[in-house]
Amino acid sequence: MKHKPNIGIIGAGMIAGIHLDAFLNTHGANVLWLADVDKRVLAEKQKKYNIPYCTTDYRDILGDDNIDAVIVGAPPFEHFDAAVSVMHAGKHVLIEKPLVINRSQMNRLVKETAKHKNLVILECSARHTRLQPKFHFVKKILDNGDIGEVYHIHHNHLMRRTFIEYNPRGVWSLKKSLAGGGPFLDWGVYDLSFHLGLLNDRPKLAKIKRFARNGIKIFSNPKIKSDVEEHGAALMEFDTGLTYYYERGAGVHCEVPNETRIFGTKGSLRFSYTTWDSPDIEKFWVNKNRVEKRTVYKVDMSKHPGDDPALINHFLDCLARKARPLMPVALAAKHLDILFQILGR
Repeated sequence: MKHKPNIGIIGAGMIAGIHLDAFLNTHGANVLWLADVDKRVLAEKQKKYNIPYCTTDYRDILGDDNIDAVIVGAPPFEHFDAAVSVMHAGKHVLIEKPLVINRSQMNRLVKETAKHKNLVILECSARHTRLQPKFHFVKKILDNGDIGEVYHIHHNHLMRRTFIEYNPRGVWSLKKSLAGGGPFLDWGVYDLSFHLGLLNDRPKLAKIKRFARNGIKIFSNPKIKSDVEEHGAALMEFDTGLTYYYERGAGVHCEVPNETRIFGTKGSLRFSYTTWDSPDIEKFWVNKNRVEKRTVYKVDMSKHPGDDPALINHFLDCLARKARPLMPVALAAKHLDILFQILGR
């Protein structure tokens, strides 16, 4: 593009604020439009970010010939219709995670995306994963063969709080029909993006043993009801021989830090992949004298602009044809399909 791209955003909630803050940091685009059905929230964001045009009907954005790209940041149940409408309008699109809320929408969106090869279509689960230093640091260790052949991944993270305690306006997050799921669709897309990306997304799921439970969380307000999963786990076997034990929970009566362990035939790694946790990567290995060793690497995070600015920068690079989307719809759908299987769908 010869000019700064003009952006429209569908959805004016919490995630819109995150994207708008990122645009302020990058200075690489003009945000011209914001759409939301909630006029109060819309007015708040328009005033705070000095957005020229606002609407309660996102089709107004699609009808503006000056708009180059649109961010679909509405709640998940709106992702499918909005993303398809954006593509039909001939505009590039950044789709928030989770991509969609059910397998039917997923399959239809993959087919629809294939019809628009001229458009940049990026899904957001690259945000905390493939665009940050820890991912590239760990991947280099694996690619170099430093821990041998990876045969097992173990990841777990359990929390007592749920999404609604993080975002009180996100009541939709407690309804399967609106959110698609609980922690597995909220955070699972990141977990699989990181872990399977380390292996170049080659492994294909062959077998799974899983559980998912609801009705665990005791909300302070007894009127609050939830039908999304709150705790689940899966032991997965892939066609490469890799096994992967994966556990997630939000609303569980326990707290377990976000931790990944990767086991190889020559050593193993232990770390937390999120950028706000420790930069340490522990490596357990045996030297040539058969002495057991432990090395702690500190990943340099000083040049990382932050996960959200990194995502926006990547999207802008894709628009400028300087990069290819790190999380295209077909790949996001592959991860989402695994998560649906964990949820028994």
